[in-house]
Amino acid sequence: ITNHRDSMSIMSSLSMYAINFTKLRRDPDKGWPTSTLGKSPYKPLLLLAVLDQFEQGQITQNLIELTPDLGNLFDLYCAVVLPPGMVCNIAMPFFHMQGEGFWQLVPLPGKEAFVTSGRRLTSESQLANNVAGARLDDELFVLLIVKESRDILRAALIEAHFDETTRPLLWQRYATNQDAFVYSNELLTQARRQLKELQLPDAETGFTREARDQGFRRAVVVAYNHRCACCGLRIVTPGGHTAVEAAHIVPWHKTRNDHPTNGLALCRLCHWSFDEGLMSVAASYRVILSLQLTSHGNMPGLLSTLAGREIWLPQEDVLHPDPTHLDWRNDNIFRKV
Repeated sequence: ITNHRDSMSIMSSLSMYAINFTKLRRDPDKGWPTSTLGKSPYKPLLLLAVLDQFEQGQITQNLIELTPDLGNLFDLYCAVVLPPGMVCNIAMPFFHMQGEGFWQLVPLPGKEAFVTSGRRLTSESQLANNVAGARLDDELFVLLIVKESRDILRAALIEAHFDETTRPLLWQRYATNQDAFVYSNELLTQARRQLKELQLPDAETGFTREARDQGFRRAVVVAYNHRCACCGLRIVTPGGHTAVEAAHIVPWHKTRNDHPTNGLALCRLCHWSFDEGLMSVAASYRVILSLQLTSHGNMPGLLSTLAGREIWLPQEDVLHPDPTHLDWRNDNIFRKV
């Protein structure tokens, strides 16, 4: 009898939160695309990103933190439903979700009065400076630990807030996010086991190209802690935007090699210079520059100061770039003259 009552209680809670998820209050101002049914998509997209983090095991206690991973997932979902180039501000739904009743902001120590004053915290910096995260209703948190409940709540969000054309794209985004996370973890785990040849399925039998690209990027950026290997730039916004990208040393199409030791985290300028063969890294882990950087009237600015400098490396030795890959690049892509 007790088990039956517990089951009925869980089903009742799940039904209640599914209804809550379908009735999120969303900005109806003109200008929102038809994909979002003419209303702001930010609250449902944030909740989809949070559900992904539960799926990935990144949330194990009742505190939703504003991390780079959460911000990246939110941006990926935004890219599905919003026009290219439209900037998404995760702080807006993170703050306004309080109005839905199941989401409460958790102040940082000493910031209790500020957070409860009613002042709007709608920038990423304001949130980061005043809020530790958000706490869910205990009942909702328990539901989100269970995959079956997550699937029901995810379906409620997608069906209620997006048009028929967009719904399958959001389901595909969810599937790709999960595959990319698994792929990323496999890359790092097998690298730490010092396996030179990763035992992973290829594109035909396992992960899609998009999931592999996303997973490789995450593995490399995490390994370098969001820092450019060549110039040392590290900028991560409270919303999770990072200044670095993942670059293959030996291009993927040459060897299909996504091993983290075949990658470097580079800022956009260094990445472009690296791809163009104007900058590289010697097997001794020092930056080398092509003479073409200073020819033809070029003014390379910051780049000219990097020649001969040691690069910033991951803390774990097993994730350092493979010297043989660097030698290949310098023989085949780097413009020596």
